[in-house]
Amino acid sequence: MANLAVFDFDRTIVDDDSDATIINRLREKKPPPEWEAGNHDWTPYMSDVFEHAYSAGLHPSDILDSIASMRPNPGIIELISTLAKEGWDVLVLTDANSVFVNHWLKVHGLQEAVTAVVTNRAFWKQDRLYIEPCMRQTTCPRCPSNLCKSIALAQWSSSRGYQRYVYSGDGRNDYCPATNLPADAIVFPRKGYPMYDLIKKTLSSPNPQIKAKVVPWDDAFTILEELFPGKTKTTKS
Repeated sequence: MANLAVFDFDRTIVDDDSDATIINRLREKKPPPEWEAGNHDWTPYMSDVFEHAYSAGLHPSDILDSIASMRPNPGIIELISTLAKEGWDVLVLTDANSVFVNHWLKVHGLQEAVTAVVTNRAFWKQDRLYIEPCMRQTTCPRCPSNLCKSIALAQWSSSRGYQRYVYSGDGRNDYCPATNLPADAIVFPRKGYPMYDLIKKTLSSPNPQIKAKVVPWDDAFTILEELFPGKTKTTKS
């Protein structure tokens, strides 16, 4: 039976946010529409941003170059490469989009190491980027309608029978799947981010919602050392 390592993309694999990277790039040319804070669903807003980018003359190569320039978190390339070499399945589960994630993975040499990417579908049409929701869910009140990571992970895993799960993330939408992982799983929340704060809060409560082992991280070498003791010295040398 295989093992599964799940990663968020923004602020987990990369040290930045892919949508924010494009929004900031667009501000240099023509400020995009502002996000309405009360809105629970990010995907329609990004669709408006991509339409705005097209009208502002931001070329696909400009967008993709900006995405490629995002720095990986320290140790993440070594971690994902080691997981693949050790026979793990690697799933990128993210509320970004398929164009951004797949382009970044390809540029940084990780596309072959990643088993699959589950995210919002995106595609180019006449130099404009379009985005479609990963799903349309109404059953999980914690998560936006376009993606509940608990639902997506359950669908992905249902026919694969994984022996072991590890989950690395940073955001509020990573907390939901973390609450559904078994006791023998490991959850890796990035320190100083919402997932870490939510896990700290629940672990201090009388009835914690997290059953899995929790190992906070500042860089991915912490995760590498937890999963493969001694590998950190090899990959850093």
